[in-house]
Amino acid sequence: MSHPREPVGEWWRDQVVALHRWSRLVLRDEDDSIHQMRVTVRRLRSVLATYRPLLETEQTEPLRAELKWLAALLGDVRDAEVLRKRLTRWAAEHGPGPTGVDALRAALADRQAQGRARLLPELDSDRYRALIAALADGPPWSEADPGKKALRKRLRRSWRRLVAAVDAADEAADADERRRRLHEVRKKAKRVRYAAESLGAVFGNDAERLAEAAKSVQSTLGDLNDAAVMISTIGQVPAPDDAIRELLEAEEAAADAAEERFASVWKKANRSKVHGWLSP
Repeated sequence: MSHPREPVGEWWRDQVVALHRWSRLVLRDEDDSIHQMRVTVRRLRSVLATYRPLLETEQTEPLRAELKWLAALLGDVRDAEVLRKRLTRWAAEHGPGPTGVDALRAALADRQAQGRARLLPELDSDRYRALIAALADGPPWSEADPGKKALRKRLRRSWRRLVAAVDAADEAADADERRRRLHEVRKKAKRVRYAAESLGAVFGNDAERLAEAAKSVQSTLGDLNDAAVMISTIGQVPAPDDAIRELLEAEEAAADAAEERFASVWKKANRSKVHGWLSP
């Protein structure tokens, strides 16, 4: 087998190609392109963070900063896009007629349009092209030349941080604090998932199983996060009517359901079959 860093580098280069491809589709306003580009940026950022001690930080820290800039631009558009889709589904079940929900949907459409107006010129800018060029060579490994043991150690550290975040959520003093801590769990799960994905060619089924488990945690808590963001957005409506209040109840129920699902999802993810191979 090739040196472990070589398949990681190949995975990395695939992500860079995907990033540029999705950016072209974003410019054409293709369906799901914003979401897919944002996920690709997250993958790259996560790997830079996970493997940080094994990389040339003088090169990677500027890359992390530029990827964070790009993620923020994409996030402004994607968050509004997600909320609009949730509103559309809800409105389709509650009949026609002008309500505060219609006004909220219009406001989100405007927010999405403004986000795209900021994003699109940047995807055709020298700054973006410089970022793609800097990413293209693969992660800049340090002279440490990491092997399988070092890579597994970094993934093990990310897994332990996820476990600690779940424990912290279980110890939250109240429901609001628990949900804030579950948001941190979701972020930690993403890091585990993307790091495990990057090591699929190195550790095979073990890494793939761990990535799927982390993805299930991320997905469940993503549902919770979407509902929580909608609840927060509804809270900004100045004069809520009956429809807005009904929407709020529906989103609170959705958040509760996602939080309840998390318990069983985490129980399945936190099995020795999934993570035992990470032990030294």
